[in-house]
Amino acid sequence: MAIVFFIMVSVSHAGAQQKPATRGKNPEKELFSKKRKAVKVKESPAVRKARREQEKKEQKRKKEYAEFVKANRKRAYQIQSPEVKERMKQNQKEIVAREKAKKKNEKKIVKFKEKISIF
Repeated sequence: MAIVFFIMVSVSHAGAQQKPATRGKNPEKELFSKKRKAVKVKESPAVRKARREQEKKEQKRKKEYAEFVKANRKRAYQIQSPEVKERMKQNQKEIVAREKAKKKNEKKIVKFKEKISIF
């Protein structure tokens, strides 16, 4: 009797050591894999419409601000004396020349760094 009991216990215990039978995909792989698909959340039409309107208002505000700045600069230039206007034009030309030289110098530096990185 003890032998039969011992055999039954060992057989049932050995069955518990086996892998569980899962069908299809491995659930652990699905949960912890690095290539999980991002869940797409679909917004309601009212939310999409409100977002579009908000973007339109933002673009309109930026455009109006740019026009305001342009008009303000033009007015500030108009009220200056002829000597100051001439000096302002000359300063603008110098700024453009400096920016051009700076850009050219930056390109040289980038090319030099690329040349060094090859070696």
